[in-house]
Amino acid sequence: MRIVYEVLLFAAVLIQQVKQTDPPQDLFCFRLNKNSAVTCSWSPSENTQIPTNYTFCIQEKDSTELTQIWTLLPSLTLDRKQFTAGRTYIAWVKVASTQREDYLRRLEFIIDDIVKPLAPANVTGEQTQEDPNAIGISWMNPTNLDSSIRLQFELQYREAGNLQWIEISHNEIGIHAMHYELEELQPFTLYEFRINCGRQGETNRKLWSDWSAVASVRTWEDTPLGCLDLWFVQQLPDLDGQGAVTVLWKPLEQRQARGNIKRYSVSYWDGEVMREVTINICCNITLPGTTRLVNVTAYNSIGATQPAKLNLIQDWPSPFNMTVHSRNHSVLVSWEPPANTTPHEFVVEWNMMNSEYKPDWKKIPAANFCVTLTDGVLYPLFPYNVSVYARYQGGLGGPVSTLVYTEEGVPLAGPEISILNISQTGVTLLWKVLPLDRRQGFVRYYTLYYVKKPGGEDKHKALNISCIVDRYTLLDLAPACTYKIWMTASTIVGEGSRGPYLNFRTQGSQTVFWILVVLLPGSVVIGVIWILFCRYCEQRMQSYSSFYLPQWCCQKIPDPRNSRVGHQQHHCTPNYLGMMEEPPTAEVEEIEIEDELGISLTKRTNSTLTRDKGPSTEDQYWIGQPSPDVDNPPEAPTCLDEKLMDQPPSSTGLMGTVPFTSGYERHFIPSEEDVLNNEWQLENKEEWLGSGGITDDF
Repeated sequence: MRIVYEVLLFAAVLIQQVKQTDPPQDLFCFRLNKNSAVTCSWSPSENTQIPTNYTFCIQEKDSTELTQIWTLLPSLTLDRKQFTAGRTYIAWVKVASTQREDYLRRLEFIIDDIVKPLAPANVTGEQTQEDPNAIGISWMNPTNLDSSIRLQFELQYREAGNLQWIEISHNEIGIHAMHYELEELQPFTLYEFRINCGRQGETNRKLWSDWSAVASVRTWEDTPLGCLDLWFVQQLPDLDGQGAVTVLWKPLEQRQARGNIKRYSVSYWDGEVMREVTINICCNITLPGTTRLVNVTAYNSIGATQPAKLNLIQDWPSPFNMTVHSRNHSVLVSWEPPANTTPHEFVVEWNMMNSEYKPDWKKIPAANFCVTLTDGVLYPLFPYNVSVYARYQGGLGGPVSTLVYTEEGVPLAGPEISILNISQTGVTLLWKVLPLDRRQGFVRYYTLYYVKKPGGEDKHKALNISCIVDRYTLLDLAPACTYKIWMTASTIVGEGSRGPYLNFRTQGSQTVFWILVVLLPGSVVIGVIWILFCRYCEQRMQSYSSFYLPQWCCQKIPDPRNSRVGHQQHHCTPNYLGMMEEPPTAEVEEIEIEDELGISLTKRTNSTLTRDKGPSTEDQYWIGQPSPDVDNPPEAPTCLDEKLMDQPPSSTGLMGTVPFTSGYERHFIPSEEDVLNNEWQLENKEEWLGSGGITDDF
């Protein structure tokens, strides 16, 4: 192995030495003018990392005196005084080497012949009157040479914007010329040109002058050629239901325009009426939706193009089986022609979706059934609607259309999610379709990510969803929990950026709620039924007890406060009685009345009567009226007196006139007929009458 390494190292050193000693080439000596020094230069050695020693040698021809100059640079300057005019000199360069000495090709020169001329001056061009397709170019000789020296010239020209020059040799221009005319040029075209020169017979190109500055001139205008390329865009109807059609055309190329287009003349047939309009702008015009035929002509200052015709009647057969294939940043569009008909040509139209750019189109000969749209025509990552029309002499057929991308990428964003419905363990999600300008390709599927919060951010779950749906129900969620969800879209290239986050919370357990919902109405219904049942039982018990109890026990006892007599007492009491002095009391004798049944009733009253026979304010329930025959009003009757008053007056005449009764007492104590008709009451009179103020004999 050591021997192999040594051999390789020796070979590398040898190669390096050979490269180092490669002799320089192209020795060249020149002067800038007849009094300047001589400059000589040559090509440096290929190995620029190691300094190379050059030896420049020069001597006069047929002389043994040699001048040698050592230098490390591939050039040097010699003083003019070292040379004599008219004599020939020989120069060469050698490179010192440990192996050998290499010499450059020897160069012989006379110092008067190595003056390098300057570039021609005052190079100009002008249009010729005789030929509008020609220009004349003029220049002047360089100023650093004697006028007696004969020169030869070369000319290069090109159309503006073109990189390639067209060359006119010195043999065509001639010796010592100062003018040349370019012919058969394009009308109204800007041309650029330049000139250089050298001594007559000079073969060393390094002794030719540099190229002059580039000058330019434009040829005259001429009648435009060909016709415009027309197409159309059908506009949607407006609010009034009126449609429109926009006619488009491409600007003429410079070779066709051959001048400045000043105006356009548009003729169209609206139904059966032909109309004509002139516009000064390019390159569209909006016409009524009923337009069927359009002619457009372009004018410059010299003439006009042929009318371009477009028939808008779309009732002809269409192409079919249109296909598109994206490859190598281009799109191949193919189709099949209509059966049994031969169109004049096909028109392929492409329009960037959701863009303000107007559609572009390309016309294809009828014999071709495919076209390739290159990367410069369709931009990558943008969707295009590509359509194919069949164009006939009498109208159009089509279109057939499809969506295409020249190159796909990942989507720029994911769909924006909203909640359609939510429950304890699930949620129904709804999202908007991703806009075309955010897709950057054909979306193949969506991916839904969701994670439980908090604490589950690093444990998200993912579901792939078809791109043809816009909603999804997510199940098997935990009740009363918060979730964070988001979505992404994927193309053939890969998954794109995520969409906006959305947080939601599932509903909690509703067992107690439903129990309350069920029990509360049930409790109300049961309570109402129970109340109705109790009232029904009460009514039934009262109905059954009425057969066994006396009638007065089953009657309701009214509240004395609601008696009409009591209310009348309050309302009829004079107000002035309260302001009078307390009248003297009168003695009221005790009257003992014995009714027909032998019951002795004793009545006492402590009521106080006023002198003017008015009722006392303390006797609130006495509403009697004074009799005209009795000075003092009667005492307030008791319940038993009420019963006795209902009987015919006795012979004693103690009662006087019958006192006023309200009938209220009839509901409190049974009448005499009731007592006589009820045997139980007769036998148990002490029990129901009581013992106060009633005798024991009955």
